[in-house]
Amino acid sequence: MAEMIPAWLLSGFARSVAAEGGTAPRDVAQSVGTELAQRWMAPERHFHNLEYLKTTLENVDILSEQARDVDAIRLAVWYHGAIFDVSEAAVERGEAGLNVLGSADYAADSLAELGVSEPQIEKITDLIRGLYHHQAIDDIDAQVLSDADLCILAADPQEYLEYLRAIRREYAAYDEACFISARSKVIGSLLNRPQLFWTHGAASWEEQARENLRAELERLEKTGTAGLDIAGAGVDPTVQTGAIPAATSTSELPPTPREGTPKVAVTNPETGDLSGSSPRDVDTEETDEPDEVNPYAPPDEADLGSTLENVAEAMDTMVMKALKPAEVDSKTISEVQE
Repeated sequence: MAEMIPAWLLSGFARSVAAEGGTAPRDVAQSVGTELAQRWMAPERHFHNLEYLKTTLENVDILSEQARDVDAIRLAVWYHGAIFDVSEAAVERGEAGLNVLGSADYAADSLAELGVSEPQIEKITDLIRGLYHHQAIDDIDAQVLSDADLCILAADPQEYLEYLRAIRREYAAYDEACFISARSKVIGSLLNRPQLFWTHGAASWEEQARENLRAELERLEKTGTAGLDIAGAGVDPTVQTGAIPAATSTSELPPTPREGTPKVAVTNPETGDLSGSSPRDVDTEETDEPDEVNPYAPPDEADLGSTLENVAEAMDTMVMKALKPAEVDSKTISEVQE
């Protein structure tokens, strides 16, 4: 499983640990990152998985100009889903698959072992606890974290539908009535908030997010979960999947796409895999290269210009071909006269 974790992701985790004052050697930090990543890769995680982790980190980078301590936010993202929980108790508490408070305690112990100072540990764990029902909105770093975490709500309708299918798979152990009841409470709580997004960079996501939530609530009230096919989820409906395997996330990401565009992890309805961002399946062994390639970096202006010129040329060629009259078996005037 470790070989499926991108090396740049683990390197980013180690850099964030060092940036927050961690004294553990880089290889130790990367080993902790690997263990976290394996937690995020647990098979029962159909939405809150490694792709979701990477997407959330990516959105932190999109909003990073507004942050004060971006590495603390990145580590909060890594740890906030360390404990996956869809038990009956978690459902009653209105949690959405992640035991945020338990994950904060886990983070405190883990960061202490990495040599992070007590004040920074407290800051990171406070950020994580602020995600509990997204109540911490008085701190800009907490706002960046909350906005990055909720960006899926602003997905386009088709992507949002795939997100719902993934969530339903995570709760495959529950019948439709129970799922609809729990999910409706979550949606109602979100819609009752004065605002969903707090940072300037995410302000444009608000309208689409509320539209998606209202549409989902109406769907649940009228047709239930019809269309949310959970076949192939790989979940035994007789087993509550509240516990996580012994192993299973991480990091600082390189610069990201255009600001203002939320990245979302989209689930393949046939496989249950998420593909909002395509991971580079590379070995976790470090290389001597000083700079790692950013798979999400936008093309530079020169490349973009060249690409647009090629597209324009191709379209011109297609138009000319469409307008060109069909070839016929024609004869010259002299041939006709003969």
